Amino acid sequence: MLAALAAAVALLLLGAVGAQAKVVELTGTTTFTPSTQATQFLANHGVTVAPTGEATAEDGNFVFPIAAGFGNTRTYNGLLAHKGGLEFTKGDRSAVVRNFVAVRIRGAGAVLLAQIPGLKGGCGHLRQALNAFALEHPAAAKRIRQVARNHPKGTRHLLRAVWNYCNGGRVIVLAQLTNLSKELTYNSALLSADLKLSGQAARLVNKVAGEHTVNPGAPLGTAESRVTVVG
Repeated sequence: MLAALAAAVALLLLGAVGAQAKVVELTGTTTFTPSTQATQFLANHGVTVAPTGEATAEDGNFVFPIAAGFGNTRTYNGLLAHKGGLEFTKGDRSAVVRNFVAVRIRGAGAVLLAQIPGLKGGCGHLRQALNAFALEHPAAAKRIRQVARNHPKGTRHLLRAVWNYCNGGRVIVLAQLTNLSKELTYNSALLSADLKLSGQAARLVNKVAGEHTVNPGAPLGTAESRVTVVG
């Protein structure tokens, strides 16, 4: 399930290989607007949602600061890591999803990852995804190894960050991102996408609700990321 994250790691290690633009650091915020279906579903089943950490609620939306981001200046393929999270509660049952990472890469689709604190995560599944990526893309894997040898400090920093993310809780695919779009200006962009609930997230919601009430693919809402190039 984390093949897209593995591909994003490959993208960041490769830099601008195969593209006419460089990879840049990004900052900004992402606003999530729940769909009418999601809002009604949660209300009908007595599940409340509240922001946690540095996330905030504004007029029915949730706003998440971007902790770090990297993307291609032409396509804005890359990733956006966010601070804060959401807590789903019903009675004495609750679940937190936090530290959302949006991963978008050409040819591999786009997903939204999240941590579930308190549950074991680990990076074994990420290593498997990276190995699968290398097998499917041998030429890219060779270039990645070359870049890693030429930039050992940056590579260690990136892999350490991924390792820490994996070990901060169980990492799940929260949603698939569809209908991706972007509006570019001089040094900023507005990125938008629709979110569809993943199978892992559907199981989590059903557990909080105490019954099977939602299926994978349900529309969660839309997300807009206002990003600015750092520096």
